[in-house]
Amino acid sequence: MLNIGMTELLVFGIITLLVLGPEKLPEAARFAGKWYGKVKRMVSNVQNDIDRELRMSELREQMQNEMKRIQELEQKMQAQMQHIQQQNILANEKYQETATLDNKNISHTYQYVNQKTPVLLTLQPIKPKSSIDSVTYLGCVQNRFEPMREAV
Repeated sequence: MLNIGMTELLVFGIITLLVLGPEKLPEAARFAGKWYGKVKRMVSNVQNDIDRELRMSELREQMQNEMKRIQELEQKMQAQMQHIQQQNILANEKYQETATLDNKNISHTYQYVNQKTPVLLTLQPIKPKSSIDSVTYLGCVQNRFEPMREAV
């Protein structure tokens, strides 16, 4: 952190011993150790705060990029929906035009058929296939002149 080598520490210790003396040296070392710990914690806290802010700004930037991407996709979807609605309107108009033309053609054809070809309807009675009139009742064939038998 401070880039102090072993020889520099040794020189610093000798000078401190000569200036303070052996009685005050342990007290000065404790005081220096406490301040060194406080400074180290403060530097560590500042580094953590800076890292946290950098991560927050990166996350904010990613979030903004994703929001832009989502908005672009939303605009594309709206454009496609408008295009589909326009195609639907055009298809409905074409269908209505075709339906009215077909109705006109059908009515003209019907009038033409009515005018040109007379229709003859003859009704002929249907003859039974057998001489006995049979009636189907619940899947069983019963003669009308005989009493009905119970189905088993």
